[in-house]
Amino acid sequence: MKAMMIIALLAINVTLSAFELWDIEPRQIAVPAQYQDIYMFLRRIETFHSTWFVRDGVRIIGFGDRDYNLSNPVNKNAMTENMANWRLLRNIRIIDSYLDTVVEVPLTRHQKDALISYIYSTSIPEFTNSNILKLLNQKRDFGSCPRRLQAVDWKKRCTI
Repeated sequence: MKAMMIIALLAINVTLSAFELWDIEPRQIAVPAQYQDIYMFLRRIETFHSTWFVRDGVRIIGFGDRDYNLSNPVNKNAMTENMANWRLLRNIRIIDSYLDTVVEVPLTRHQKDALISYIYSTSIPEFTNSNILKLLNQKRDFGSCPRRLQAVDWKKRCTI
């Protein structure tokens, strides 16, 4: 059952399809208290883009929504900020659920937010294959995780 859930979450996160229905504008969203900090942090570092652009071979729109398959035709070339907010919150929830399934040690909200930020800036498959997850689950080594997260080139991932 756990493996099936992980596969489903990976399928959702590997490619955020350019074919989603963007014609239906979501209502104003309410961000749950547990996600306020990470939501505001990701909004600040990702910067809103209403149209697609390509960075490092990945097509990006909104607050960092990615489409890894550049051969996909773009269904609609614009996104509203409200839609981007909704998709950002959806992606945070997906990553949070994923962490609940793969991390076997209890995490504080701040630790979880740090991992959500890392996964959002990289990907679920990259985190799944990373030493960070192994260190957490096998050695319960919380001390070396911040150093590994600091090694990520955040400027390259978070700016144009």
